[in-house]
Amino acid sequence: MTTGEAPVRRRRGTTFIKLLGGLAVGTLVIAGAALTTTTPASAASGGSGALSYAAIEGFWVDAGGTAASARIAAAIAIEESGGNPGAIQQGVGYCGSGSDRAGWGLWQITCGDSVPQYGQDFQMLDPWNNAEAAFAKYVAAGESFTPWTTYNDGAYTSALQSVAPAFIADPGQWTPRGSAPAGTHNTSQPGVTSGPGIPNAPTPTGSYVTAAHVKQTGLWSITAGKAATSFPVGVAAGTSPAIASLSSNSYVIAFQATGGDLWSITSDGAATHFPVGMAAGTSPSVIPTSGGGYVIAAQTNGGKLWTITNTKAATAFDVGMAAGTSPSIVATSGGYTVAVQTNGGKLWTITNTKAATAFDVGMAAGTSPSIAATSGGYTVAVQTNTNALWTITNTKAATAFHIGMQAGTSPAILATSSGYVVAAQANNGDLWSVTNGNAATHFSIGMASDTSPSIAPVGSGYVIAVQTNSSDLWTVTNTNAATSFGVGLASGTSPAILAR
Repeated sequence: MTTGEAPVRRRRGTTFIKLLGGLAVGTLVIAGAALTTTTPASAASGGSGALSYAAIEGFWVDAGGTAASARIAAAIAIEESGGNPGAIQQGVGYCGSGSDRAGWGLWQITCGDSVPQYGQDFQMLDPWNNAEAAFAKYVAAGESFTPWTTYNDGAYTSALQSVAPAFIADPGQWTPRGSAPAGTHNTSQPGVTSGPGIPNAPTPTGSYVTAAHVKQTGLWSITAGKAATSFPVGVAAGTSPAIASLSSNSYVIAFQATGGDLWSITSDGAATHFPVGMAAGTSPSVIPTSGGGYVIAAQTNGGKLWTITNTKAATAFDVGMAAGTSPSIVATSGGYTVAVQTNGGKLWTITNTKAATAFDVGMAAGTSPSIAATSGGYTVAVQTNTNALWTITNTKAATAFHIGMQAGTSPAILATSSGYVVAAQANNGDLWSVTNGNAATHFSIGMASDTSPSIAPVGSGYVIAVQTNSSDLWTVTNTNAATSFGVGLASGTSPAILAR
């Protein structure tokens, strides 16, 4: 709508979670977290569904708004379009008189708004173009939100969140929600951008490689560009590989072989058999060491934690591990630290010098910890015995995120410049991530039961690898760029991912 028109209130969108009195009602319980809901987008196909509150704020700031005004702008977008960049107002004409004109995108831009300066019609389904037009509308009104009915009647206040803006790359046109009215000038082109790009936009760079237990054929590695390598080795049922970098051009994959022993294989196909029998249904963890070597942590078939280097130097730890759980290893000052669920159901860590730390954190049966080196030491992510996501540092500073997790699944943690981010399968089966700052993101990707995500850095953000509920390998970045690899994974197994 143009300035001076009678504002038209749009239909409010909904999500599968409703917040009532600070409590989440529904299958997924989240308390104390900044809740956002996102749907993955890719450059080839655009996105669909609701964009996160933080990302909406980011587009507003990119267009010239302040962080303070972005909070209100994002709430208005939620009320106007349900936060869906693809929303097209239904039941009205293309550009009739008064309110008889269709609104497009996040802020429901109509035929009279900034056309064609920032694009029109389907081009307004690009959240960046829509933000430019909406901000111009805001400025034309004297830096006021009065052109929007949802501001004037206070409806926006029910959608307000206190979330820092997230700055993501322009995903291009979103998949339309609703049909276009007669008279529309162009056609839908999901993923296509138009006009100048976002100034100083953070563009994800870098690449990655995944390691996966593929149905019937065994161990594979697959790059971001979908270049696949099938290794001539068998992988034990219900187990998953781990991957680590050896150099800028090579990597090593550790896995439990079909005979139950620990093996590794490098990207050039050099295989090593270690004389270590592993517990059924458990998987190793591997990190690189100086000089192009590596060290692997595993639960042995005696139920104990062992580590072993590429030179077959083994260390047995007097730590009994819970059945069906796997260790997580990370490089720390002076060597390494391994996190485990003990046979008492509690979280423990132990260093290469056998210095052990017992944490008073009960873990869910059949789940494993994930450890990352963070400022001052390390942080471990776990699913507790109440099926909630927790993190705890080496100083025993614990954070309860109260994100309900799917039984039998484990989180993955990645250290970031501002702390960490954790990926997890929520108790509705979908992929979520949450930062140390309590900013939670819902990715509309359903995961297979009894599988867990893996996370790695990419550019200034991250990429997560999962087995979907259709048994396929997918990755998705923090900028919502999703990739389907068309590779079916073995039941109950999880991919590993490594930044390249």
